[in-house]
Amino acid sequence: MLIEGPKNEGLEKVIPDGTKINKIEIKNGIVNIDVSKEFVENHKGGAEAESRTIYSIVNTLTGLNEVEAVKILIDGDNEAGFKDNLVNFKNAFVKQESTT
Repeated sequence: MLIEGPKNEGLEKVIPDGTKINKIEIKNGIVNIDVSKEFVENHKGGAEAESRTIYSIVNTLTGLNEVEAVKILIDGDNEAGFKDNLVNFKNAFVKQESTT
């Protein structure tokens, strides 16, 4: 559903067009989600937009009882990152608590 984007026109799609899920597995409370290179290649970039994309995924998946963190891989590469190198995927991400 996150890949499809919101139905409400007032909301912004945060997963880049063309992104495909290659594989998802849960192991020891960590979801490993392997996505296609379009996830980084088609992303508009910028720290705020990148963080919004990451935490839309992380906060959604960590809403499941058995999930504590999310590890993102790009076509199997577990040390990839966004093109501008502001955010990398070397470590798993944990839920980001709301500050509001």
